[in-house]
Amino acid sequence: MPTVLLVTPLIGITGRTALGSDITPKAPHLADSPVDWFFGEYASCVREAGGLPVELPVIDNPSEYVERLDAVILSGGGDVDPKRWNGPSETSFQVSERRDAFEFALLEAAIETGTPVLGICRGLQVINVHFKGSLIPHLDPGEGDSHSNPTVDRQELVHSVSFEPESILFGLYGSSTMVNSFHHQAADRIGLDLHATGHSSDGTVEGIEHSGGRILGVQWHPEMLKDLQPVFGWVVQIARSR
Repeated sequence: MPTVLLVTPLIGITGRTALGSDITPKAPHLADSPVDWFFGEYASCVREAGGLPVELPVIDNPSEYVERLDAVILSGGGDVDPKRWNGPSETSFQVSERRDAFEFALLEAAIETGTPVLGICRGLQVINVHFKGSLIPHLDPGEGDSHSNPTVDRQELVHSVSFEPESILFGLYGSSTMVNSFHHQAADRIGLDLHATGHSSDGTVEGIEHSGGRILGVQWHPEMLKDLQPVFGWVVQIARSR
């Protein structure tokens, strides 16, 4: 019987941009130095799921990454520029035009090459806006399932999410699961070729999937939860299948 070799897929993970003054305020000589930084839990989860994580600094041609990667994770962070979806600016926080330009181009390159994509929190919103969807500009902390009310413990399970039968998320989690929550915006009008397949009890969209089956977005932060979450197994498995 032939030996089957499991290939370790390369999973690219986006990060955030800042200036040296934001990271090292006591080093004035670094104040205007550009910084790319990453929360390590994304990489740890990819590695635990069997992939090899690659953290992606912002460059001018992100399609060059996609040529070498087997999948992409669009990570959490600040809000998508409301100009991209004709939304109001007064409720937007930590908007980065540079990061938007990079991630939207990265996503476009992934779509063109059939590279799998997992979007987490902001990443779900990037996916939805890219496909011409819109966002809810702001969810108050006490509204509905209190999505934007941060907990001291990032692993704390705040509310349930129910999944549509026959969806990718249903296959991964079953009919529902409990999640953490750290977002003040959410998908509103769902983009072209996307389907909302996960909702919290107040109706907020918590999961979206592309009709092609290779793009998945979740609104919570699975990388922060104690046990390895199935979405990381999904992105590694589908990346390996390429």
